[in-house]
Amino acid sequence: MMLSSVTQGRNNNFNLVRIVAALAVLVTHSFALSSGNPDDEPLRQTLDMTLGSIAVDVFFVTSGLLVTASLLRSESVAAFAWSRCLRIFPGLLVMLLLTVFVVCPLFTTLPLVSYLLDLQTRTYLIKGATLVAGIVDRLPGLFENNPYPGTVNGSL
Repeated sequence: MMLSSVTQGRNNNFNLVRIVAALAVLVTHSFALSSGNPDDEPLRQTLDMTLGSIAVDVFFVTSGLLVTASLLRSESVAAFAWSRCLRIFPGLLVMLLLTVFVVCPLFTTLPLVSYLLDLQTRTYLIKGATLVAGIVDRLPGLFENNPYPGTVNGSL
């Protein structure tokens, strides 16, 4: 059996592998987010790497296989790029809009108008939606007493 035959179709268990890897990243991030110290993750002391770093490697391998297979199936590079945009940006935009206009207004310590008009809110939304000039992971008036103050989406 060739590796390329495993990536054909949807019955390849890559979704399960990616879900397990995503959960591993969440577990690793939970240590840093709760204590403020990324070194609190237990595997860092024993293996000199974290469960999350292993999971990120798994993501790179699986993504490399799946994205390469997608490129090889595409009619052209332009069609491939367009299909990647259609896969990434709708979910990204929905997440950004829900974060900025639904979830965070419920938790911000600022008055709603001040939160919505704050430059940081607009910057978070615009940079997150375009992904061109870096991203912003903080919104005003949120989680100010956490180890990483203001951070609302570190994974972005």
